[in-house]
Amino acid sequence: MGFFKKMKVPLQFRRFEFKYFIAKEIADFMIPRLLMHMDYDPFVGENEDYECNSVYMDTDYLKCYHEKIDGYLNRKKVRIRSYKREYSPDDPLFFELKRKSGEIILKDRAIIPAKYLPEFHDNPFSLLKYKDLDQKFLNEFIYEYTNYQMKPKLFVSYKRKPFVSKVMKNFRVTFDYNLQFSKVGDDHKSIEYKNLHENDVILEVKFNGTLPQWFHEIINAHQLRKDESCKYCFGTDLLKGEPVYA
Repeated sequence: MGFFKKMKVPLQFRRFEFKYFIAKEIADFMIPRLLMHMDYDPFVGENEDYECNSVYMDTDYLKCYHEKIDGYLNRKKVRIRSYKREYSPDDPLFFELKRKSGEIILKDRAIIPAKYLPEFHDNPFSLLKYKDLDQKFLNEFIYEYTNYQMKPKLFVSYKRKPFVSKVMKNFRVTFDYNLQFSKVGDDHKSIEYKNLHENDVILEVKFNGTLPQWFHEIINAHQLRKDESCKYCFGTDLLKGEPVYA
């Protein structure tokens, strides 16, 4: 927990996000060009990446999934993220609400010690007694989770290479590799894994305002086209055995 406080981890975001499915060879070619204008995120490890693990919550009839598939302009995802596959009781978990409002992405989150996770699953409202936690955020998170009778539905894990602009601090580019998806039981444990093809990479671009011209040139050079898919829907389709994306 101390490391995250020292690094002043942002807990609120308001930005545009574009996604592209690309081959690993294209990512490898793009990275040296990016480093002319960007630096690696300060959170990366010795391999210049970090691990992301998210448990997505949804209803039994998959409310969040269908709102995305049906193109709702205003929708919300509920998830818990960690940056370790295995964590100790004092490691931080990020309880997150990610909203889509038109073209804008709004993300709010709170840092919750992992030791509270079993208590949350037994009785979400029990976390409201801990005054050191973000009560305003937790009230909203718990409302979404309980009002719609949500459960853990999908586990998503991947390695992320993140870059931050040297000049435009709100301009961020990430490459997500080695994606794994698993169904999640009510006990919060993964019960089935499927991997995205090892040559597939998800490129995400996150920014406020406009994209820099040099990045437009990279996108055009590789003839990349935005993809409206999301990891949660992709993984849900993959595990259902249905066609996902060509």
